[in-house]
Amino acid sequence: MGTFYIVRHGETLWNAEGRIQGHTDVGLTERGREQARVTARRLSDIAFGAAYSSDMSRTRETAEIILGERDTPLKPVPELREYNKGVFEGLTPEEYREQYPQLYESSLVNDPDFAPPGGETIRQCQSRISRFLSSLRELHPGDDVLIVGHGGSLRSGIVALLELPLEANWKFVMHNCALSVVRTYPDNSVMHLYNDTSHLKDVG
Repeated sequence: MGTFYIVRHGETLWNAEGRIQGHTDVGLTERGREQARVTARRLSDIAFGAAYSSDMSRTRETAEIILGERDTPLKPVPELREYNKGVFEGLTPEEYREQYPQLYESSLVNDPDFAPPGGETIRQCQSRISRFLSSLRELHPGDDVLIVGHGGSLRSGIVALLELPLEANWKFVMHNCALSVVRTYPDNSVMHLYNDTSHLKDVG
């Protein structure tokens, strides 16, 4: 049995402003770093056998803070990136509703094959992250593995791990530095914790 400790990155300025990030590389705020430090304390007793993050700076820094003085090497990989949101990146929902009214209406429909121009569909993202997480199950069958990524793509990854329908992507939410725990077996994955933010209650 392996265990995936899945963490969304800490807060960024664009999170605070309600802007869509996607593949845009936005760094952590000081509050985001504090969220990561608190998460590190919560996971301080876990001897991670491996650690992976998206190659975006907000996920790398979150993972580095969580790992602390451990000698576990961090492996940043593009497979863990957020959905590519194309022309929506950098905009608030209000701004892209004004600039792209037809695309905005299309984005409100739970269509796994919708993508803004230059962006990625949910189906494409889930395929990408599903292949990667499947490889981690094979590489680390008995390890505690830290995985730091992004809210949307991590939700897709969990949906894939649990073998839920693609439409389940719209049934989950994930907050900054929330902790989710999935235990993996040769023929199954079991969720033990999802979107837990109890360790963050005192972060301002």
